[in-house]
Amino acid sequence: MRIGFVSDLHIDFNRQYDFCDILAKLVQDEQLDRLVIMGDSANGRQRNLNFYTRLTQKLPIPFNTLIGNHDLYVSHPRRRRVDSIQRESRQTYFQLDNLSTALTRHPILTIHWAITGINGWYDYTFAKNFKAQRGPEYADNFVAKHVWPDQMYINGNQIDYQRDRNWVTRQIFAWQHQINQLQLGSRKLLVASHMLPTKRLARQMPIPFYDRFMYQLGSERYRKLFEQNHVSISISGHSHMPTKVDYNGIQYRNISLGYDFQWQNAGDALSELKRLMFILED
Repeated sequence: MRIGFVSDLHIDFNRQYDFCDILAKLVQDEQLDRLVIMGDSANGRQRNLNFYTRLTQKLPIPFNTLIGNHDLYVSHPRRRRVDSIQRESRQTYFQLDNLSTALTRHPILTIHWAITGINGWYDYTFAKNFKAQRGPEYADNFVAKHVWPDQMYINGNQIDYQRDRNWVTRQIFAWQHQINQLQLGSRKLLVASHMLPTKRLARQMPIPFYDRFMYQLGSERYRKLFEQNHVSISISGHSHMPTKVDYNGIQYRNISLGYDFQWQNAGDALSELKRLMFILED
């Protein structure tokens, strides 16, 4: 069995490419038996649902999905009330997380592997020398308020450190409960997540206040969770910084496709996906 993993297609930004046709070609060329799409497929609920419907018609194999932050974006947030923005983004999360394709709800068990999913969120533990008592200070900064779009498109510009931390906590508890219920036997664990499970996957850049951009990339608590459960492979997206790191017995792989101006194979989405995709063989 060959299972392929891709992330961050951003079909509305990379709109000159038909990703349904491209993924169908990818499946054929790589002889995949299943595909996992790890979030940030498109901005907003309806674009994602339309994409998955088309993909179901195009792909000859089953696929699974995760949720990225862009998938939760609401349209025209400046024209809407805060409660309306938050209600719609949370309804979107609930709906996408309860699809029949959702990897968080439907882990894949093969002969040798248990493939599970965490959508991921951030809790500011990527801050330099993170201290929990400074959490609200990390969250309430000018990058989050004026540069990073999540706060406007998902939360209506409402900064709330405890909300973000609780979001990560709920995902951790849900994943641990699922692992406790699975009959793993001798199977090894692979976890796919949209956001980064460790800051080690993010490149350091000599940009003023770059550390504040790191806050929104993920949570170091995922790494600790994975280490406690002896995860073998962790695959993530989100950062648009494809990279590989091996740390404390876990293979970390970031496979985010990102925007086409960031690609090595400019204008060739299929080749870029082939370069970045992770394939698990069992």
